[in-house]
Amino acid sequence: MNTFQDLLKNWEEKAAEAQDLVQVSVSIQRSDLVKIKAFSEVYGLPESTITATLLATSIKEAETAIPYVQSSEVIRVEEGEPVYADAGKTPLLVEAEHKIHKAMTGTD
Repeated sequence: MNTFQDLLKNWEEKAAEAQDLVQVSVSIQRSDLVKIKAFSEVYGLPESTITATLLATSIKEAETAIPYVQSSEVIRVEEGEPVYADAGKTPLLVEAEHKIHKAMTGTD
């Protein structure tokens, strides 16, 4: 194990993460703020870290909760079985994400 190399790798990861951070302002219920402050106190982390990780986790959960709706369009065949396109909200979400990402960064 090379501790110095591990340290440098960690710094690189943190620097990359920091570049992607953006500040937003949100209004939340007072009771939710109390809970965020409590998590912060119990885990010894900044409230911003608690809030950001809770939001990121919630977004991931929301994405996976979107139901698949089978369309009649076969997009490929796997092991002899047709795979149908999703007619639900997931394709629209992915398309919106790409459009917004491109607008925010000027890239694809």
